[in-house]
Amino acid sequence: MDSNSVESFPRNWTVESMIERLSISNKEQPTTSSTGSVRFGGGRKLTSQESIQLQSLVEQDMKEKRFDDAIPILQRIVRSVEGHHKINHVINLVRCLFETDQMEEAKTFCKDLHSTLNSANFTSAAKDICKNCDVDLLHIAEDFIGKDYKASILFLRCAFKVIATLHSGKQKLQKLESITFRMMKVAKEMSRQNNKNEFKSQFGFMDEIIDDMLRVTDVDLKTKCKKLAWCLLNKASCFKYTSFYSQSIEDNKQAILLMKAAFGDDAKFYRVVGDGYNNLGVAYEADKQLMEAETAYLQAKHVYEAVTDWKHNEDRQSFIRLTENNLKIISDKYHNS
Repeated sequence: MDSNSVESFPRNWTVESMIERLSISNKEQPTTSSTGSVRFGGGRKLTSQESIQLQSLVEQDMKEKRFDDAIPILQRIVRSVEGHHKINHVINLVRCLFETDQMEEAKTFCKDLHSTLNSANFTSAAKDICKNCDVDLLHIAEDFIGKDYKASILFLRCAFKVIATLHSGKQKLQKLESITFRMMKVAKEMSRQNNKNEFKSQFGFMDEIIDDMLRVTDVDLKTKCKKLAWCLLNKASCFKYTSFYSQSIEDNKQAILLMKAAFGDDAKFYRVVGDGYNNLGVAYEADKQLMEAETAYLQAKHVYEAVTDWKHNEDRQSFIRLTENNLKIISDKYHNS
């Protein structure tokens, strides 16, 4: 090779990266199917060197919150990468779309992500997926609630698919509880937007989560019962916020019975039991069953006074005052009825 030729000059990787970025921004657009869903495949595959360079650019863009710059690069990566390897790139892409308020585009990618997670080869490939994948999905779902609760539910369903592959029962229980907690926030937002009836379509999903918890076998029974009780309370709160009071009452009762079966008389020392009675009182009161509500609030107060797993005594006193206030409200309603 001629030492004076262009090919002999040292390569400036920084400049080449910028050229690549400009090329992507100006020429690359996401391909769509006839149904409007984004195709992850298609286009020239990236070489290993190109992939590393582009991922480095994305990491820097996201770190410095240059989401508009990161989006076309991520779209290029996602279209080039195949199978389960694209999952974390899609999650990053959705995060950028969320931050730039491109909600419909974000939901489209999420639907395809959900299909990928449902694919036959996903389970066998699950071990290769980033360990934080489900955590990222849960965080995105949390962020989406206020902007688009339907998108939030989609991400929670994706997170559920990932969590279902976990081998550690303890991890699975913790993360499934996180899903029900976020679903509770979704239900609250649906209530705020006067779309309570829409939550009916999520009944089956909530049952799926509980069923998956029941299948966990590698944790001790008491730990499993406590986690399951918290999930039932979160599920009950979903029904309370969306005015399905009979379902809320049933799930609160199940949570309390579960704890009593696991811990006997010691059940009164756990906050989850107090919250179960308190939430039961709220559901009864909303359903105009005032006598039952008063009984539930009294039981909540007694448990809160006995609980030993409070993190702070101020919390205990706050919840005791809450139940005392609820009892006063019930008393006033009696006198005015």
